[in-house]
Amino acid sequence: MISDYVTAFFKMDPAHLEAFVADWLNLRRHVYVDWTRCSGAGDGGRDVVGFETNRRYEGPWTNYQCKLLRRNLSVTDAVRELGKIFMHVAAGDFTLPTKYVFVAPKGTVRTLSDLVGHPEKFRRTVIERWDAVCRDHLVKGQATPLTPEIRAVVEAFDFTGVSVLDGAKLAAQEDIGPALVRWFGADPGPLPSPEALPAVSLDEAPYLAQLAAAYGARAELVEATTDDILAHPKFGEQLRDQRLRYFHASRFGRLYRKRVFEDVLVAFDEEIYHGVVDTHRDDGHRDALAQVNAVMRVAPLLPLTGPLRDHASAQVKQGTCHRFANEGRLPWGI
Repeated sequence: MISDYVTAFFKMDPAHLEAFVADWLNLRRHVYVDWTRCSGAGDGGRDVVGFETNRRYEGPWTNYQCKLLRRNLSVTDAVRELGKIFMHVAAGDFTLPTKYVFVAPKGTVRTLSDLVGHPEKFRRTVIERWDAVCRDHLVKGQATPLTPEIRAVVEAFDFTGVSVLDGAKLAAQEDIGPALVRWFGADPGPLPSPEALPAVSLDEAPYLAQLAAAYGARAELVEATTDDILAHPKFGEQLRDQRLRYFHASRFGRLYRKRVFEDVLVAFDEEIYHGVVDTHRDDGHRDALAQVNAVMRVAPLLPLTGPLRDHASAQVKQGTCHRFANEGRLPWGI
């Protein structure tokens, strides 16, 4: 529920909110080529910055200003934060951002919402309120008047690029799911129903060759191929089952890679690996097929932790073992 995440945002401290936004920007590779977190003293009015090109500050960039306040973001808060940016741009510290996003979980007062919706009115408000809001509040112990240079920067800034993300809007961003999983334990959701098993593909060659050898040895077929085993009256159906397991595991990894951070998938793999490796290494297997069958019996029983634990079917756990074989991590054969 979106409301649950909004409540969770309220409970974060400012540094954690910035880190959360940084994680989100790390997911937005379709928008930003890079990002940086500038929090702390001397941040120049920037918390988290997303760069749209490798030109970084010399190209288009977005400033995400995180304001975790006990109240709604006010006009004074917004004008003062923008004032910091304008002061530093006038001093030549960096260029104007293309977009400026207030990340304010509590939302804004109605007056500020009105200004965001009226860019030219917002510009006039910054100029008119500079002395009251910014002059004595941007640099400790130092006045910052609205000099011609700063005013020129205010006039040059595109106020249509100012927006606000309250808690509900932030949690509803379509690409934010993995960050919600990492920070709040969100459920990454089940997979859709699987498609039909596809034809044998080139990427399956390593583990299928190993299985063909294992089944071939049991069937007394010298140098058996995948096609030989698939046509075998006894082992053909078994090999098709093994392919189905591999297909489930490949699809699982492919789809959840869009829903969780890579470290979640790495941790998932490690749990599967350490759950089956001793069975795989057991020197009591009479042949390679016995090794395969033993691992296939153990894998579905593995208790998993982490956000994917409720979505890994028996086939996914078994198929992950075939992926390990494909990668050379746990090859089939004794």
